[in-house]
Amino acid sequence: MGLSVALTLSALAEAKAQVDTTRRDTSQVRIPVRKGYSTSTIRDGSTRTEAGVTRRESAGDVATLTVLRIDSLEGVVADYKTRLDALEAANTAANTRSAALEARIGALADSLATARTELAALREELNATNTKLTEVDTRLQGLNQRFNRFRNGSLFGNSGFYIGLGTGASYTSGTLRNIGYESAPLLTMPIGWHKPGSMLGIRTEWSLARLEGVQTASFFNPDPTVASGVALATLAFPINSAKTNNFYVMGGGGFYMFRDFGQNSGLADKFSGSSDNGGETETKWGFQAGAGLEFHILGATSLFAQTSLTNIAADRGTVGEEGRNLRWMPVVIGFTLR
Repeated sequence: MGLSVALTLSALAEAKAQVDTTRRDTSQVRIPVRKGYSTSTIRDGSTRTEAGVTRRESAGDVATLTVLRIDSLEGVVADYKTRLDALEAANTAANTRSAALEARIGALADSLATARTELAALREELNATNTKLTEVDTRLQGLNQRFNRFRNGSLFGNSGFYIGLGTGASYTSGTLRNIGYESAPLLTMPIGWHKPGSMLGIRTEWSLARLEGVQTASFFNPDPTVASGVALATLAFPINSAKTNNFYVMGGGGFYMFRDFGQNSGLADKFSGSSDNGGETETKWGFQAGAGLEFHILGATSLFAQTSLTNIAADRGTVGEEGRNLRWMPVVIGFTLR
């Protein structure tokens, strides 16, 4: 656009210069010499030689030609001026559009800066939220681990060791019932080892029972206390996939200490050494066999229910006869901690 304006201005300057020159001297016009012509110029007219003939042109003809040329140049000047005006108008419009575009670009730049600022703030907020979520997730994982340890945990490091407590009643039968002793409450504490998933285990039971003595025609029976400690081997058969619930059988033997049974009681009649100590204490060996169910509840806690048959051989009575065996069957419900 700048080149076009420069060319236009140059043409206008040239046209004006030519018009001024023609108007200053309309009497002197140089007529170009062509081939076959000879022309000489004088102040008040001109001559032209054509084919050997000299002709004179009047000053009025020259002036007419000059005026026509001037009109033509003025038309050219007007055309250039029109084009120049159009170019200036186009340039003005372009400048206006450029200014509007620059304003729009500035507005967009401001909007972009604002958006970047908001984005940075959102990123900071997102980072803070992610940090909080990470903390919450860490705490949640810790709680889950604690809950899992509590639900499936062990007080003894999953070593298989356990201890428990149970209560129930001992139901007498046979000779022991016949000589005047009935069922009585029982308290027992099992201590043992049984690795989860393993079939074989060992168990001890420390029990305290009180038999209920009744009066018979032959004996006066106080309520004796029986303290016992037995060692048992156990075989467990899992009944769930986690092997935390089991059916088990057990068998073994140990000692049974009878106390405060009295000199004139049915137990004193069965124990040969009772007369030596006044019928206060007698210790016998016996065996025990039984079965039970164990159910895992929560964490290290399990519930168990079991029953067993306890048999003690008395000192008096015929060998192989029923009268020499003292039997009772404890039924116990309790819990264990592993």
